[in-house]
Amino acid sequence: MINEAKSDFNKVIGAFTVFKFIKLLSSPFNQMDAFKYGIIDKDGKYLKNVDDLNGHEKKSVDAFNRMIIGIKKIINTHQNPSLRAKMKRLPTALMILQDEAEKVGADGVEVITEVRAYLKEIHGIEVDDDFEIDALNEMFDEEIGE
Repeated sequence: MINEAKSDFNKVIGAFTVFKFIKLLSSPFNQMDAFKYGIIDKDGKYLKNVDDLNGHEKKSVDAFNRMIIGIKKIINTHQNPSLRAKMKRLPTALMILQDEAEKVGADGVEVITEVRAYLKEIHGIEVDDDFEIDALNEMFDEEIGE
């Protein structure tokens, strides 16, 4: 019983992390907390040294947020507009998430399988190669009242 509850809790945490990853990846830099604190500019360039930041500022550029900023900068610097657009699709974000999960020792395939299952089971969304992140963001914004 306890193991089942722990497993369910881990799925919720995992799903929330994936949602946060996708939401931040598809949002412009000027909507990130790091921008609001003046740590990065509208293009994701660092304006302040991370070592000189206070508590709230440091939280806005923790390892997770720095990873997002880095990925977004890579996507935005690509010369091909078609490829840039594809990089903002959910399937591409899931591939990036899979790679990042594997870099920290997680089973990337399992992470993606859980994300797809969560989206299908809870929200009735089946992710195909044309699924746009913006559609997912709009759905979540409606659910949380933003």
